[in-house]
Amino acid sequence: MVSLVSILAIFLFFRLGGDKKLGGLTSLAAGVLLAVAWLDTLPEALANGLSFSNLSLTVLLTIVVLFLAEAIFHWHSCQHGNCASEHHRHLAWFNLFGDGLHNFVDGAVIAATFLADVKLGLVTTAAVILHEIPQEISDAGILRFAGLPRKKIYGFNLLFALLAVAGGVLAYFFVLKFFALAFLLAIAGANFIYLALTDLMPLVHESNEQQKIIKQVIWFLIGVVLIYGLEMIVK
Repeated sequence: MVSLVSILAIFLFFRLGGDKKLGGLTSLAAGVLLAVAWLDTLPEALANGLSFSNLSLTVLLTIVVLFLAEAIFHWHSCQHGNCASEHHRHLAWFNLFGDGLHNFVDGAVIAATFLADVKLGLVTTAAVILHEIPQEISDAGILRFAGLPRKKIYGFNLLFALLAVAGGVLAYFFVLKFFALAFLLAIAGANFIYLALTDLMPLVHESNEQQKIIKQVIWFLIGVVLIYGLEMIVK
């Protein structure tokens, strides 16, 4: 169900002309990713037994590894011309990595809560679905900005969405036994923070037009408020 919801979100993205409003959706994506990281994945990592010191170290190491990956492979987004052929391709792969890991963790969390109590599992599934729609719409904006065509966005989105199923199955047999869930949550959160701060938010400052800047700031705040509101509703 959660995997299919992501496809619905992509359909809404194109149906509503989201691919023609990438400036606003890029800002929305930055707000959503930061809010999901700080309000969802990182607190969940702590709740699942990860100490604050280990959380801090995991987030720092993840950001360092992502930075080195960009530096070594020269995948950093080109913001000063002569890079049209690149189409910000690294954005797509980093976003898909983070989204896939987040979906995997979602599946693991759903499996864990169903093992504890069926009612709790149903509530958790509903909460995950509520988070998936705005998050997947923002992910579609990032993939479109990275230059991927519609068919690839649908295909990659479905493939990485199915990691929720893999997460549920593996969690049932292995993940919970080895206490890896909290570390996966920390890595996913760090990836979202890095992506938002280094590649998406700087794009908001590229425009010198006051009207565009105001619109992008509003979209960014909408992303943050949207996730915060969902967090309040499902608690």
